[in-house]
Amino acid sequence: MKKFLYIAATALLLASCTEDFKDWAEPQSNPQGEVISFGNGSVAPVGTIDFAQVTGERVKVCDISAPSTSDTTYTPEYTIYLDGQAFAMGADGTIDAQELKDYVIALYGKAPEPRVINAVVEWVMTNGTTATTIKSEPFELTVILEPIAVPDLWYLVGSCIGDGSWGNEQAKIGTALIPMYADSEDYTVLTYVGYFPAGQGFKLIHTPGSWDEQWGMTGGEPVKNDGGSGNIEVPADGYYQITYDMNTESLTITPYEGAVAVYSMIGMPGGYQDWNPAGNLMTPMSTVVENHDWILKDATYDDTELKFAADGGWGVNWGSNTFPVGDGVANGANIPVDAGTSSVVFNDILGKYYFIAAQ
Repeated sequence: MKKFLYIAATALLLASCTEDFKDWAEPQSNPQGEVISFGNGSVAPVGTIDFAQVTGERVKVCDISAPSTSDTTYTPEYTIYLDGQAFAMGADGTIDAQELKDYVIALYGKAPEPRVINAVVEWVMTNGTTATTIKSEPFELTVILEPIAVPDLWYLVGSCIGDGSWGNEQAKIGTALIPMYADSEDYTVLTYVGYFPAGQGFKLIHTPGSWDEQWGMTGGEPVKNDGGSGNIEVPADGYYQITYDMNTESLTITPYEGAVAVYSMIGMPGGYQDWNPAGNLMTPMSTVVENHDWILKDATYDDTELKFAADGGWGVNWGSNTFPVGDGVANGANIPVDAGTSSVVFNDILGKYYFIAAQ
């Protein structure tokens, strides 16, 4: 019997696939991949994995027909290598969905675009004492992340931010923590503009209450999650734009050249309060530097429309046609607001706003 198993295993090792695996003409259509032979076993790639349609904790990457053996003590163990990185795979051809998503984000960022990944399936036939390894020919998987439903916010914190306390707790949002703002059409790019004095440090953090994910500075360049990084500082007093592109994992800090005005108050006039520009005032977030960020916490609305207005009148106002995120423009459209409870943040330089739904 041992001699028979040795011969069978050797045959399986030599019986590799000779067919080329071809790209799919329309990967969005989720076609079934061609079968790759392993002698008496095979794998059929699924083609495209669209995370907008993935609902469980595991996601199928291929269908498996396992090689057989006459000795039932031999069982298969499965691994799939994606561009050389190993992922444990079940006999049903599935892997952990979150692990795959995190891998794609680490490589390409969060934009929901088709990403082609090279793959190889490995079977290890083992009885706990001896083992035979069988690998497929390379093939391709196309993975599409789901669109981001709400912005994945990052926050500024530091001696020149908000109240200057470096407090990073959830309760400090709007005082020590100032959020960055997403584009209304692309939540993978966050932007902030404000006044920064030279020689005063700040950082960016991802999760209130934690310093684990952060942007700092080393050698005059922004760095992410570097345990030895220092605070970010600007070279001279002035207005700066900070842009975090999650697709390229890049942070840029550049002088802001646009016009800037300073306002004493920002109101939120709307149909829910008879369009009074001096009513429903927001709270300034910054107290240690010139303020350009405003917050109204835990406000409850029915379906309504509203705008942002400066200094108690209609002379300067911002509007847009998107909710819950928008890029307000001067004298823009009324903002359509869905019923619910939200904390509202607004930057009066960019005109950007975000209604953050209560948790």
